[in-house]
Amino acid sequence: MSNRAVISLLALATFLFSIATLSLATEAVELTRHLVPSIYVFGDSIVDVGNNNFLPPPAPRAKSPYGIDSPASITGRFTNGYNIADLVARRLGFMKSPPAYLSLTPETSHDLLRCRVGASYASGGSGILSTTGIGTLTLQKQVMLFYKTKSRMSCGWKLNYLLSKSLFLISAGGNDFSAFGERGMAKEDALAYINSMVSTYVKYINALYKMGARRLGILDVPAIGCTPGARVPMMNGVCNDAANSMAQIFNKLLRVEVARAVKTSMPGMKYSIGSTYNVLIDLINKPFVAGLREVERACCGSGTLNAEAMCSMPNTTYCMDRDEYMFWDKLHPTQAMYERGVMAIFYGSKKYADPINFAGLIPSMNDTMTPPDVYSI
Repeated sequence: MSNRAVISLLALATFLFSIATLSLATEAVELTRHLVPSIYVFGDSIVDVGNNNFLPPPAPRAKSPYGIDSPASITGRFTNGYNIADLVARRLGFMKSPPAYLSLTPETSHDLLRCRVGASYASGGSGILSTTGIGTLTLQKQVMLFYKTKSRMSCGWKLNYLLSKSLFLISAGGNDFSAFGERGMAKEDALAYINSMVSTYVKYINALYKMGARRLGILDVPAIGCTPGARVPMMNGVCNDAANSMAQIFNKLLRVEVARAVKTSMPGMKYSIGSTYNVLIDLINKPFVAGLREVERACCGSGTLNAEAMCSMPNTTYCMDRDEYMFWDKLHPTQAMYERGVMAIFYGSKKYADPINFAGLIPSMNDTMTPPDVYSI
């Protein structure tokens, strides 16, 4: 072999080594930017990032103008832009939310199966109880899909360690109350229904614990009586106090039962329950603190309070000043409202997240930014 050939081979080897080193370095930077290895998301339309797009009717779908303020690649959110799952992911250093599980193909599931990034199993319209949300991925189905995912992961001895450092995010219960309202139950039956919801919820949390979850972020049920849709039948468009009362009973019992279960059967579990209920009520009472102007009407819809039809129905309209609205449609908040909520559950007092806030779940969170004090109203 000539000297020139040897030099050429050495140059090629050096070039290939440089490319490989650069690739590894890029991967390392990507990994170190994330404050947790992965995020696994479960629940309803508050955190669904597109699974329902892959389900047949009657599962609800977020059609245009849903996502009007989103990048073209973001679809399937039941809001105008990002939802809570997206914003939590960004706060933890991810460029985008973990993908919808049903959107993945053998070619695009590589990161998930290598225990990176995570996935969203959430499904709009779903509930804690399997009788809620016909055609959706119920919470039971979502937990089963995660079980299937874990059985396919190829992370070797690191698997349980990586899962223990990842965040498991859950938002569930609101749709069960919608189903409950349709049944018109007596008070005694309603309390039994709530007990069933909570016991079932804790059962699924325990199942995730047994599969490796050790950092759990739970979103409680919001003030469902103050959505534009709930206000429409009320005199003068006030909040439905009866619906809010049921949500409060559920939220209180959920905290009691999760604390008991963690103490008795889930050693090592760190959890935070974010109070979307308290955030919503406080910002309804003092919207100007967070730069909101409209807290009763929906931005997108039609009829009374713009809340007598879902946003994607014919003859509906949407507002232009969406950053000043609390609600995007008759049920779901705007991205602007979600942004305020995420700040509250990450950095707020125990009024907004307990027994610790979401930032407390992540020891490596060393955010130098001082959050605005809008959550101690």
